[in-house]
Amino acid sequence: MANSFPDHNAAASNCEKFLRNFMDPESDEKPKYMQQLFFEEQDQAGFVAEVERNSRTYQKLMAEAADRLMPAADVTAADVKKDVYDILSEHRKIMDSHARAIEARETGQANHARGGNAMPGTVRGGCPDVLLRRFDVYFAPRSKMAPLPMRSVKATNLGQLVRVRGIVTHVTDVKPLVSVVAYTDPETGFEVYQEVTGRTFKPLDNDSKERSKVNRKMQPVMETRGSKFVKFQEARLQELAEEVPEGATPRTLSVHLLGEVTRSMKPGDDVTITGIFLPEQYTGFRAMRAGLLMSTYLEAHTVVQSKRQYGSAFELSEAEVAAIEALGEGGDVYGRLARSIAPEIFGMEDALLLMMVGGQTRVFPDGLKLRGDVHVCLMGDPGVAKSQLLKYVSRIMPRAVYTTGKGSSGVGLTAAVLRNQVTKELVLEGGALVLADKGVCCIDEFDKMEEGDRTAIHEVMEQQTVSIAKAGITTTLNTRTTILAAANPAYGRYDRRRSPSENINLPAALLSRFDILWLLLDESSKELDTRLAQHIVKLHVLGRAPAPDTSESDPSTAPVPLRLLRAYIGQARQYEPDVPEQLTEYIASFYAELRQMEKAALGAAATYTTPRTLLSILRLSQALARLRFSTLVEQSDVDEALRLMRQSKASLENSGPGAGSGEGAYEDAVSLVYRLIREYSSRSGELEIPYSKIQELTARHNVSREEIEECINEYARIALWTVEHDQQGNPLLHLQINDAAFA
Repeated sequence: MANSFPDHNAAASNCEKFLRNFMDPESDEKPKYMQQLFFEEQDQAGFVAEVERNSRTYQKLMAEAADRLMPAADVTAADVKKDVYDILSEHRKIMDSHARAIEARETGQANHARGGNAMPGTVRGGCPDVLLRRFDVYFAPRSKMAPLPMRSVKATNLGQLVRVRGIVTHVTDVKPLVSVVAYTDPETGFEVYQEVTGRTFKPLDNDSKERSKVNRKMQPVMETRGSKFVKFQEARLQELAEEVPEGATPRTLSVHLLGEVTRSMKPGDDVTITGIFLPEQYTGFRAMRAGLLMSTYLEAHTVVQSKRQYGSAFELSEAEVAAIEALGEGGDVYGRLARSIAPEIFGMEDALLLMMVGGQTRVFPDGLKLRGDVHVCLMGDPGVAKSQLLKYVSRIMPRAVYTTGKGSSGVGLTAAVLRNQVTKELVLEGGALVLADKGVCCIDEFDKMEEGDRTAIHEVMEQQTVSIAKAGITTTLNTRTTILAAANPAYGRYDRRRSPSENINLPAALLSRFDILWLLLDESSKELDTRLAQHIVKLHVLGRAPAPDTSESDPSTAPVPLRLLRAYIGQARQYEPDVPEQLTEYIASFYAELRQMEKAALGAAATYTTPRTLLSILRLSQALARLRFSTLVEQSDVDEALRLMRQSKASLENSGPGAGSGEGAYEDAVSLVYRLIREYSSRSGELEIPYSKIQELTARHNVSREEIEECINEYARIALWTVEHDQQGNPLLHLQINDAAFA
């Protein structure tokens, strides 16, 4: 019968045979390949299936087989450094032989029962095997073992090896869990052991029946030093969103981590856990109320991160390295990676790519910290795919939390004080921002949050910490989180008759913390509407993102797969680019000119430039250098960062009252640059205009460096001005004196 109970002796023999054949003596005692090991014989494959069906029993049999096969350790050698367990083991062997001699003289019995309620099956001089064992047995899953949905783990899986995937929502501190309690008689030194298999146990005392079974004259004293404790940690695993059926809420599963498996996951991790599904009896008053009901938990054996975490331990496989090198050889990596972010959605890719890459976080010797995370806020009309962009970014990043402003409170975003169900002590439960530490927190409907809850984000965005002082707990939690927020205007849709500050309706202290504030408006433009309509129609026809119009069949323009995109970003984040000294004056002059222009606007500017804007430019420049796998920021990186900053500000400047009408409403970039130069020359009478002045004139407009150079070359060809170049290679315009355009 397939479900018949296996013979104990045969199962133990199979375990011993498995361990003997596991090591290949011809390969320097290295384990055989798993596929070769499992399928070299038919009965071996059946043995593996039997282990998966009855994992708890075979875990014990494997440990006993390893005890029989393992050679005895020679701790008497002079060059062997003894630890506590070695000293206790020697002492127990001496005391056990002495106790046996005393028992033989007093009772005439050579073998006396030992150990209370846990002594059956003990060996090695009366000590339980688990007390002298210096190893743990864990089962790793087969390579083809697919994870089960959390709802499919049922009573039929009790005692079996299962594999599930989910999001870690809570992890307790590591605490010692007693597995064997040792008692000593102070007068004779006689030692008794009690194995503990549950959450509770009854200690031996003077009146206990267990004591009388061992020695009526014994006065047991618990020896903490001689007992065995294992590391214990409890976690809670939540069902993945895509596995939750319609109209249901996500389920959770309790996970117990023992020994070396502890500290293998953190809240917010997407993990795949392999372990034994076991029942657990309630204790205390809960047992009285529960009756015959029992709780269940998963005893974790292996924990695998489903998404590799970015950090110092991030490594790429050979295939990924080759794919990244091929991607770099194709040229225009920045543009192709940007197009690969939500290719089904039209627009807004450059800023999101730089946000995921981020800049360099600097910590100075005096403790001052400058964040490297790039915060982005998308403000716009309904229907411009803001929420879809947030969802896509949350899928790319290894640590990402998606939440909404209306469904989140200040406590839910930062941290709450809860009572631990096991220890009954007050503990901190991290919120969305804490779970997204070293990741991205996507907050949709940012404008719908209560003002009191929104203020909790101020410290998170700049200091990247959360300070807690409640219920007697005073501490600081790390929230090194990139925030991607999406918000709607104050009046539902953007009202051009009102100023941008009235439409945005967010406090200036919060807006200044965003590196990029982008305004997405649903405007009527024949060219843009046609491109958007064609993009949407092709998306529905092809069932995927349409390729760029430049080359429909060119694979170099196709979107990068999600796995490769994630690997490229992870590799780019390993670089720590520095800003060279020769660029400091260039960046500082742009910032100073931007401040002067806003001062000259006499408060009419839609945005306000703060010193945080300068730090934002540096972060964006470092992100661009990281994408090139460079440790040095170049001027082209700074120019692109300035272009994004201008474009962000221009989206607000061009949305105020009167925007979209009058002169320049449909003006192209080249004509715009020419008009700005002409107006400046007419006002000031200057006939020599350096390139820095042209940048100053176009700073508040969505004009790139290439468009400025195109304007200079185009009007130089028709002799409206002549062009020279200074020592840095920047053009210097000489306007014609008799040109009527500049009269």
